[in-house]
Amino acid sequence: MPEISSGYKTSSSDELRLKNYRNMIEQKHEIELRDMEARNAEETQKVTDHHREQLSQLRGAYDVQISEEAEALEARLHDLRLNNLERVGTEKRAAEIEIDKIKANSHAQIDETKKNADIQIEALHKQLQTSTEVLHDQARKTARREREA
Repeated sequence: MPEISSGYKTSSSDELRLKNYRNMIEQKHEIELRDMEARNAEETQKVTDHHREQLSQLRGAYDVQISEEAEALEARLHDLRLNNLERVGTEKRAAEIEIDKIKANSHAQIDETKKNADIQIEALHKQLQTSTEVLHDQARKTARREREA
């Protein structure tokens, strides 16, 4: 019987050793698993932080690009306004010159018309005076003839 009990003790001690070994391996695996999870969480956090930083940089670059484009558009708008003001000024000066020419031509035509009217009035005045003198002479001659007759 000692053989069975010694076999049982051996088997029991083997079982205990195996159980301890298994517990030790399980603990080792749990520790390794926690380490892996911690490394994974750390790497995930790093990737997330890196992604967040890149996104922030992209937003900043996008804002800078939008700002630069807005400044370029403002500068272009300013240039367009200046060009338009210059063009309006040029057209206004050209219109004023044209108006002055038209006024000068109108005044010249008015002066010419007045001159022609004055000449016609003077001619009519002379014609009227001549007609009056002729009628007056005829009336004198008629009066003389009547007196003589």
